[in-house]
Amino acid sequence: MYQLNYHSKSHSDLSSDDLELILEAATTKNKTYNITGCLIYHNHAFVQILEGEKQDVLEIFELIKTDTRHHTIHLLWENTVEKRYFNKWNMAFYRPKDQFASQFVDNLTMLASFSEKSTGSLMSFWGHVRRILDSDTTKPV
Repeated sequence: MYQLNYHSKSHSDLSSDDLELILEAATTKNKTYNITGCLIYHNHAFVQILEGEKQDVLEIFELIKTDTRHHTIHLLWENTVEKRYFNKWNMAFYRPKDQFASQFVDNLTMLASFSEKSTGSLMSFWGHVRRILDSDTTKPV
């Protein structure tokens, strides 16, 4: 099993519709390649962890790098792991209403604090999630 995580910036503030299109495409591709993981978008920043067979993860990452909706793509960590840590996830998406955005950020921050960090990739992923959430908690996720 292979894990990879990266950070990138969006070219503009993405709408909920934009994010739903990203989710739809990711869900289709990830099912085809048996990829699991987690994608977080907040304050014009993405952080994502992908896990699956190495060749499949690398192929998906190459496709992600060609997506024109984001730039400044930094590979943060990649490594081989013994098991999937997001095995029940394909991709998650939550569109909070403005009045719930702050609570959603708080809940995600708490998840980042308490989630398992037994691999370098997981530590890197959750650390970057915390950074983008801490960068501006006044904007909706």
